[in-house]
Amino acid sequence: MKDGYFIFDNVVHMYDNRPANIINDIGKRNIEAFHRTFGATGHSLYQVDEKLSLETDEALRYLFDHSDTDMAMAQTVPLFGLWEEGFAPARQQWALKEACPQRIVFCGGVDPLFQGIRGAVREMQRQVEEWGAVSFKFYKAHGPRLAWAADDRDVAYPLWEKAVELGISHVQFHCGLPFGNERVEALRPNDIQAAAADFPQLIFVIHHLGVPYVDESINIASRFENVWLSLSSTIFNTWAVSPWETYTRLGAVLRSIGHKRVLWGSEAFIWPDVQPLIDLFVRMKMPEELQDRYGYPEISVEAKRNIFGLNQARLLGLDVDRKLRELHPTMTDQERARSCGIAGTV
Repeated sequence: MKDGYFIFDNVVHMYDNRPANIINDIGKRNIEAFHRTFGATGHSLYQVDEKLSLETDEALRYLFDHSDTDMAMAQTVPLFGLWEEGFAPARQQWALKEACPQRIVFCGGVDPLFQGIRGAVREMQRQVEEWGAVSFKFYKAHGPRLAWAADDRDVAYPLWEKAVELGISHVQFHCGLPFGNERVEALRPNDIQAAAADFPQLIFVIHHLGVPYVDESINIASRFENVWLSLSSTIFNTWAVSPWETYTRLGAVLRSIGHKRVLWGSEAFIWPDVQPLIDLFVRMKMPEELQDRYGYPEISVEAKRNIFGLNQARLLGLDVDRKLRELHPTMTDQERARSCGIAGTV
């Protein structure tokens, strides 16, 4: 915990850039350029990890020994156009969960183009029944002419129907930020609108604010109550390079959507040391100039509490009080109540 905040990291990835998993060098060069851009700053936020793949015990040390993270979701990245088993293979995310099941939950991943529609549906069921998947991650574009859409009734809707059947509360999407030569427009969030309307019982989570489609992502989430946003990569991870852009994006999210449908995500383990990101958000205040100019709200304690972990816990039906008793047995009743956001305790 950090200053009484329950921290549930929505998105960590066990990446695999080993030669055996790389189909071509496009993705590898993209990641190398990413490391050069951010790692060259020398800022503590950008202690990037250039290892080809991280060992499970290393990942757990970074998360739970070297940071105040309480829980995390290991998310599959089913990008099969550049990596044989995906950028973050399902098996490695499951292995991380198995190594620490009291603190890690597993987010599976499938793709209807590479696995076929029936194959993807079967794999969803297997990942739930055998590996305990609590959510699924999707990457809709794999190349310049190989993509699918979330509102495709023939290709995508069988996936959403299966998710509902399996009792999955939320599905998640990498939007924007292409890894290779995918068309950026294939990763726009616009197709999530019809899917969200047709499946109101399912939560659709947009990652990265859909950069460069930030306005679209915020607009969609402001109109569809079952569309949430994950602040992965595009908010806190870029603050040292462009703080005003970070404040502007976060301010627009809070002004238009509020803080009850927004999730904290560190994008570890590209940045293995997530503690500087946690410290940053704890200290973060919305500049008065932006509040006056654009009507952005202050980043309240309640907002931070929800974003840091209570929203993710609510998505999963997690009893935070019980989990805090398990993870932090020396906490007082008052401290737990404050962390859970119970009125009258702050």
